[in-house]
Amino acid sequence: MVSRLASTAVRSLSTLVIVLILSFFITRIAYRNPAAMLAPRNATQETIDGVARALRLDEPWYLQLWHYLFRGPDIQGAPMGLMHWPPALGFSFRKQAPVTDLILAKAPVTLSLAFGAVIIWMTIAIISGVVAARWHGRLVDHLLAFLAYVGLSVPTFLSGILISYFFFFQLSNHGVSWFPSSGYVPLSEDPLQWARHLVLPWATLAIAEIGIFQRMVRASMLDVLGHDFIRTARAKGVPEHRIYFSHALKSALNPILTLGGLELASIMGGAIVTETIFGLDGVGRMAITAALDGDFPVVIGTTIFAAAAFILTTLAVDLVALWRDPANRN
Repeated sequence: MVSRLASTAVRSLSTLVIVLILSFFITRIAYRNPAAMLAPRNATQETIDGVARALRLDEPWYLQLWHYLFRGPDIQGAPMGLMHWPPALGFSFRKQAPVTDLILAKAPVTLSLAFGAVIIWMTIAIISGVVAARWHGRLVDHLLAFLAYVGLSVPTFLSGILISYFFFFQLSNHGVSWFPSSGYVPLSEDPLQWARHLVLPWATLAIAEIGIFQRMVRASMLDVLGHDFIRTARAKGVPEHRIYFSHALKSALNPILTLGGLELASIMGGAIVTETIFGLDGVGRMAITAALDGDFPVVIGTTIFAAAAFILTTLAVDLVALWRDPANRN
């Protein structure tokens, strides 16, 4: 187990280094003249050159990478490179603030959106997947399959717009104000309002994922139900609900948890469409705004944040798999 964790840690660090280097060079290719994008409108060439000098954009790429890793911009004489502690993921040209601080300010929104949606779609998918496996080939199985395919076929932007239209606009027109249309309230400030503002975004993300997981739970359950220990449990007179929800589901969960962890990691990087539709000021929305404004330190920082979230989530899934399967400890 220790050797596996060590190899995972080395692989994770290597991945972060590769993501950093690729992000750095891709932004240099994408933004040929970032100083012109950052300068005021109708700025003279002299002004653009001054912006480039002030932000070190006129230096060779290797010096820019060195500053990013080990020095960063000087703020009150303090170095702010990525390799310092606490690490700074660059310095925003537009916001004139450390990218790390900007991400930490937006992360609670994205994390609240991601974890809430995962809990909803995993719960519904597991229950409906077990039900579909229990009555596979019957009407309920076909109905759940139809609903799953519908959810998979509808793009996230369309389901988000429809959900907002029916559950906010139409209800508000009839004097029912259950769900806000946009905004975010911190959990520590008001848990009830936090949930109210996130119900519709959670539903939007869940609709897109329930179908995948429901079909995967069904397939895993049908595979496990053919094993000898299930037949033994039935021969001993174990009730059917215990066979499905205790014996079979427990053995079928590993691939489902792995896929769930990967989907959670992708959302933690920023659910851009959902955040935009419902006015959630999260990491994904910040990354898109920075990309359009030419603020490439924010683009690099959010990319590293998304990669780190993916790696940590994958590591957590591996640890859960080890805990659930003692044979993996050897």
